Amino acid sequence: MTTIELKNIEKSFGTNKVIDKFNIKINHGEFIVLVGPSGCGKSTLLRMISGLESVDQGEIHLDKKIINNLIPSKRGIAMVFQSYALYPHMNVYENMSFGLKNEKLDKNEIDKKVKDAAKTLQIEDLLDRKPRQLSGGQRQRVAIGRAITRNPKLFLFDEPLSNLDAKLRVEMRREINKLHAQLGTTMIYVTHDQIEAMSLATRIAVMNNGIIQQIGDPKEIYDKPNSIFVADFVGSPSINLIPGKISKEDKQISFISNQFKEGFKIPLNEYKFVGAISEGQEVIFGFRPEHIIFKEKSNKSKIDINLEPTLIELTGHEQNVTFNFMGHEVIGRLPRDTEVKLGESVSLSLNLSEISIFDKKSTNRI
Repeated sequence: MTTIELKNIEKSFGTNKVIDKFNIKINHGEFIVLVGPSGCGKSTLLRMISGLESVDQGEIHLDKKIINNLIPSKRGIAMVFQSYALYPHMNVYENMSFGLKNEKLDKNEIDKKVKDAAKTLQIEDLLDRKPRQLSGGQRQRVAIGRAITRNPKLFLFDEPLSNLDAKLRVEMRREINKLHAQLGTTMIYVTHDQIEAMSLATRIAVMNNGIIQQIGDPKEIYDKPNSIFVADFVGSPSINLIPGKISKEDKQISFISNQFKEGFKIPLNEYKFVGAISEGQEVIFGFRPEHIIFKEKSNKSKIDINLEPTLIELTGHEQNVTFNFMGHEVIGRLPRDTEVKLGESVSLSLNLSEISIFDKKSTNRI
């Protein structure tokens, strides 16, 4: 039962603090994805867990034992790198068995581990090939296979799919997901790709400037972001954000855009606010592209709007349509067979049961 806990971890490079009082506890069998923009400290954190980078402050506990000063080979951790890190002069079998030979395991045991891992990853027919004879996806399978042979307590993945093309990324993402289900091993995965994070994670930790902004399961992170940063970072296309203020008239709570159109208010009485709100409070109104839908009758949680498309992008199974809404560009995600034309107004509805309201000053969800 492998658990890992990071307590008040700090790391600086010169005067630049990249990790600041970082805390997280990961339970056995979890698939934790660290996601955030480039430079937020994700990979540095992974390298500290693996032992490739020192810790300035704080403690790393693996199965309740502090491992700060353990060398990487003694931690029982396997890491899969973005660059594959395969030895070019060795064939696949030799690459996968290299670490086991250094541990001086029995030859028959090494052979069994390598062939079992190759079977799991469906690379049995590649064992005699050199890395230069492999595709990017095959090289990544070999790198993962090398990690599997060590039977680690913990897997670390540092943006392992970023060098692959779009089709291969999808395929390898599915393979990693199946691998986790099959092995049940604790995994920590670093990426800047939110689609990877959403599809792989049991829990997502959204990072920025070395700090966790929010941690939760993918649905919670997507549906109930606790800040503008999280809301804007997670989701593609990004969430629509419109500045405005709170109106409280005749017991009706409403949102009024800064580009106020006389008589148009968005009712918020059904929205569950966190804490008190005040008349005229400056806020940011957020809604996802898929929450713009075709007009539906008899649904009290929606408000009808007429919008004029300014840009239409067909993505295959759907289309992303840009509209002008209250003086702001917003994106709606509509079915591909939806009849929309540039310059022609469309009758739509906005699903108010899925919106988010953020305080403009603190940027936190309210």
